[in-house]
Amino acid sequence: MASVPPARKGPINAESAEFLAAAKLEADRAVLHRKNVLEHVGSANHTSDDFHELEPDDWKHTKERTNVNAAEVQLGKRCHGAHLETMAADVTPAGSHYLLIHYDVPLIDADTFKLKIHGLVERELEISLSELKKRKTFTASVLMACAGNGRMGMKDRFIHHVPWGPDAFGCANWTGCSLSELLQDVGLKPGAKQVIFTGADKGVEWGKVDNFRRSMTVDQAMTGHIMLCWEMNGAPLLACHGAPLRIIVPGWYGMASVKWLTDIKVTEGGWWGTEMQVYCYRTHLKDPTPVPLEQLPVRAMMVPPGHPDFYSRTRLVPPGTIRTTGRAWSGAIDIDYVQFSQDGGMTWNKATVGAKTGVFGWAAWHVDWEAVDGTTYILTCRAVDVRARTQDEKDCKAFNYTGMGSTQPQMIYVKCTKAIETIESDIDLELESRAAVDPTLLTPELYDALYLSPGSQ
Repeated sequence: MASVPPARKGPINAESAEFLAAAKLEADRAVLHRKNVLEHVGSANHTSDDFHELEPDDWKHTKERTNVNAAEVQLGKRCHGAHLETMAADVTPAGSHYLLIHYDVPLIDADTFKLKIHGLVERELEISLSELKKRKTFTASVLMACAGNGRMGMKDRFIHHVPWGPDAFGCANWTGCSLSELLQDVGLKPGAKQVIFTGADKGVEWGKVDNFRRSMTVDQAMTGHIMLCWEMNGAPLLACHGAPLRIIVPGWYGMASVKWLTDIKVTEGGWWGTEMQVYCYRTHLKDPTPVPLEQLPVRAMMVPPGHPDFYSRTRLVPPGTIRTTGRAWSGAIDIDYVQFSQDGGMTWNKATVGAKTGVFGWAAWHVDWEAVDGTTYILTCRAVDVRARTQDEKDCKAFNYTGMGSTQPQMIYVKCTKAIETIESDIDLELESRAAVDPTLLTPELYDALYLSPGSQ
C-alpha cells in the first residue's frame, strides 16, 4: 500500500464556490431524475391495476392498508422514523433522526479502523480515521430521507421492506472531508467509470448474501459535495449512525449514504449488486428498464399541533388561533412555496416560508388557522420548488413495485376540544381507538387522515 497523500490544511466553507457549483449540478440532475421517474411509474403512466395485470399471482403486496404483518412489525421496531415534533429545531437530534439498519450494527474500533481505497487508482492505500481528520474538513446541513418514506400510504404496499410512514427523514449537521479530493489525491487510472462503497454490515436480502454495498459513477463521485463523515451534530458518530465513518451524499435518498464504510473500490463499471437492485423504481419485479433512485423530490411536512392521544395519536387542540409549523425540502433546489389545508385538501392557503438551513438543508414554514370547539379537522400540506417540481397527489392507485419515493401529502387528524386545556379532564377517544381495527367506524377521509400512513406523530 502507498503512503497517505499529504494532508490539506485549514477548514473550508460548506457553502464555498465548489460546493455551490456541485449543488447546482445536482439540482439539474434532480429535475431530470424526477421527470424520468414520473414517466416510468407516475400515476398517469402506471398504476396498481397495471401491476396486477403484469403479475396476477403476486403475494408481496397488500390489498388493504390494515394488514401489517409480523415481519413488518419487527422491521418497524428496528428501524424508526423521526420524531415529528423535533422539526421545530433546525437540527434533528441524533436520537430522533430516522434510522434504517438492514442487518446488524457493526461495533468498529475507531483507533484501529482503516478505510481501504483500491482498484483503478494510481496509489492504493489504507487510511486511518486520524489521518482522514487531518485533511481539509467541512460541515454541512443535510436533509436525508429514506427511499421508502411514505410506503404505508400505498394501498398495494410492498411488504418486504420497512413499513414507513412519512417520517423517515432527518436534517443533521455532518462533518467530514471531501470524497472527490481524496480520489483526486489517490489518482484515477484511465478507464475508471464506477466507484463501489462497501459497509461493514453483512446479511441476506432478496436471497443474496452481501455486505451493504452501493455504487455511483465516477462523474457522480467527483461532483464535489459528497462527504466522508465522522461527526454528526458536532459529536462522533453513534454506532447506529455508521461509526466510525460513513459516506454522506447530500441531495440523494439515504441508501446512497453507506454507513460503517470500510472499502472504496474504483472499477471500469458493470457492477450492479443487491442494494442497487432493491433501490429502483420498478413497474414489476422483472422490469427490464428500472429507474435507480437518486436525488430527492420536493416535500413538505408539518409538526403535529396540540397534544396526542397515546394510542391512536389523535391530536387535540384548544379552540382559537393555532399556529402550525413545519419544514420543506427539495435537495439542492430552493422551495417556491408551501400550501396548507385544514379541510383535507379541499381548500389551500399559502404558508410563510423561511430560508433553508443550507443548500442541501430544509426550510421552516408556518401558518395560522382557527380551530372551533367540537370540530374535527384533516390537516395536510404540500410544497412546490422553484424548478416547478410538485408532490404526488393523494392516489390509492399510486404504485411502484418496492413502494419507493412516495410524496403523497402528509395528513393529520385533529380534534378541537376545550378539555385539552385542563389536567385530568376526560376526553372520549374510543371511536378513534376502535377504528384502528375497524376502519368502517370513520368515514374514509377521516380514517385516511388518522391511519393511512401512520408515522411518529
